[in-house]
Formats: sequence, structure tokens, C-alpha cells
Amino acid sequence: MKITSIKVRGGDLIALTFVEVETDEGLKGMGVTGSPSHVIKPILKTGSQSIEAMLLGHDPCDTRTLWHKMFKGWQAHRGRGSEGGLAVNAMAAVDMALWDLTGKVQNLPIHKLLGGAVQQEVMAYASATAFKVAREKNQEWLDFKTAEELSIECKRYIGQGFKAIKFGWGNHFTLADEERLSAIRDAVGNEIKLMIDFGCPAYWSPGWNTTAAIRAGHLLERFGVYFFEEPMPPQDVYGHASVTQALEINVASGESLSTISEFHRFIDSRAVDIIQPDAAQIGVTTFLDVMRAAEQAGILCVPHSPWSATVVAAHLQLLATTAGCPMIEFPAHDQESDAPYHKITWMAHHDIVEHPLQLRDGYITLPNRPGLGLGNYVDEAVSALEAYAAEER
Repeated sequence: MKITSIKVRGGDLIALTFVEVETDEGLKGMGVTGSPSHVIKPILKTGSQSIEAMLLGHDPCDTRTLWHKMFKGWQAHRGRGSEGGLAVNAMAAVDMALWDLTGKVQNLPIHKLLGGAVQQEVMAYASATAFKVAREKNQEWLDFKTAEELSIECKRYIGQGFKAIKFGWGNHFTLADEERLSAIRDAVGNEIKLMIDFGCPAYWSPGWNTTAAIRAGHLLERFGVYFFEEPMPPQDVYGHASVTQALEINVASGESLSTISEFHRFIDSRAVDIIQPDAAQIGVTTFLDVMRAAEQAGILCVPHSPWSATVVAAHLQLLATTAGCPMIEFPAHDQESDAPYHKITWMAHHDIVEHPLQLRDGYITLPNRPGLGLGNYVDEAVSALEAYAAEER
């Protein structure tokens, strides 16, 4: 079997690029990356030194060989193309598709390619945001939700079966924000895990430093927060280490890292309690290396990225093979909402694949279908997603 082409789909608004690796025997593997198609497609498709050109004619089941061919070949051709960033995002989508394809060739799910599962289901957490879009006349902006709105939202997620909830929070740690945190904890009780994502662009706030992060972390400790995500800029190993050492709650980071060397700096120095690789950012092959390094170091692995069924399925297949991954990020989407974000997320999870993942009582059951377990992309649904994204641009 040989690779014959790489098909690239997606839209700019959704910031997702869907990839299919096609073969001469008609089988297809699917992958995704969390960067928009207008920047990913040229890397994959343009010119004699493109990723597609590197892989044509090769056996798609040689996953690690082809990862090194892409990663090292890109550097060899360009020199100053950098080791990470968008180029690795493009490779990640292809790598994910190659693993899916290998499973389909061997008629095995990815977890069985890796020796079998130790978890048959993984707890999902609702990935939500404390912000809403406010509109007035022709203007719109992000507004922070009230304590009452957050409380109602939490109860809805619990009603859907979630046993853990994360809010994108930003730099909001005033007295009023304490009231919001208190309302959330009152709404969910003590049995529900609660996580707070500081993250981009909050870590660029004027005056933000490790002292501010530690102060915020101590506030979150009072509300039993399970982890504090990305409290410092993503490459700041020493800053994360300082915050981690000062807090009793877990500190998490890693979603913005794109090479194994970056992850090792965090893992080897114990700069975080929880590492957050993203297969849509780094691919399945590198994700496996990160996951195993974290397990050996006694650091938990809770991956980032809830944006499509494809990446969540990849994470599920990998997490199932280790006991060091307690939960998986899943979108807190709302089928009834007419907001573009909710509509796009719903379509990317439920419409564009033949066999969507199913959330039951807060857990996702590991599928035993080949590869990622999702079948193939539904071409008409991907086209509908692209069209919707174009309309909303």
C-alpha cells in the first residue's frame, strides 16, 4: 500500500484544518490540526518540498519513520523554518491520519496497535468559558458572565452528566470574581472537579508575574480548584516551576508546545503537575513520547483540545493505554445555541464523522472500530461546515 495524496479541508473562521491521507488501495486516514487551512494547506500541498511530496509513494503504516521524514526533512530543506509552530501543526494532522490509516489497514483500533487498553472509558470534563459575547448596535465584545449565569451553566453541565468542569477565566481575581467562584462551587458541590484556565492572552497582562500568579493560585485553593491552567507564558519553564512549587493545587500547561524538547524541559524539571499535550498540535507520535515521559516522571497527562471529534478520539485512544491520564477535555457545547462557536463545535463533533463519540454519565467509552474509531469524514457535512464558516466570516 502506498500514499497517493493528501486532501486538505477547513475554513478560516473555525481555525481547524481537516486532513485525509489517501492510498492506492482506497483506504483513507483522517487527522486534524487546530490552525486554519489557509496557512496549513500551503505547507502540505505547495511545491516539490511540501509534506505531501515527501510522503507520496511511502507505506502509510511506517508512522514513526514518516514522522521523522517530515520533521527532519522540513528542517533540511529550509534551515530557518524553525522546529515547531505551523509546520509541526501541519505534520500533526498528517501523522494523526497515518495512525488512523494504520489501524484501518490492520483492522485494529489504535489502542490495540499500542498493546491494549488499561481504561475502557475515560472521564470527560466540560470545557467552558466564563465569557459571553455582548452586543449593542453594530458592536460586540466579550463580557464576563455573572455569578448567577455561571451557576446556572454549571448545573446544566452536571445535568448532562459531567463530573468535572473547566472555565476559561483570564485575569479576573477581584472581590467580584471571588463571588463568582463561590457561586460556582456552591452550584457544583464538593464532588465535582473544578478547573480554571488563565491562559492566552491573560498571561500578557501588564504587571503579571509569578507573584501575581501565586496570589491568584492561593485564591483558587480556597475553592478547591483541581488545576490552574497556563498561569505563565507557555515557554516559561522557570515561571511555571515557581508557581507549581508555591501552590497546593495542581498547575497545568503544555497546549502551546510543539516539540518533544520543549515538553522535556517542563517534565524533567517538574515545572508542572499536569502536562497538556495536544495531538492536533504535535501529532500522535510525539504525543505518545510526551505521555510516556510524563508517566515515568510521575506527572499526570491531561490533554488539551476539545474542538473536534477527530482530536478527542485520538486522545481517547492514547489515554486508554495508560493509567496516568485521569480525564479528557470535551466541549461544553450547546446544540440549541445559535452562537457560531457552539454551532461549529457541534458540527465538528457530531456531523462530520461517520461514528461520533458518545458521552454517557460523564465518560467517553473507548470505541473498538479500526483506527481512531470514527470511520471516515462525511464529505457533505465537512462541506456544510466550511459553508457555515464562510457565511459567519
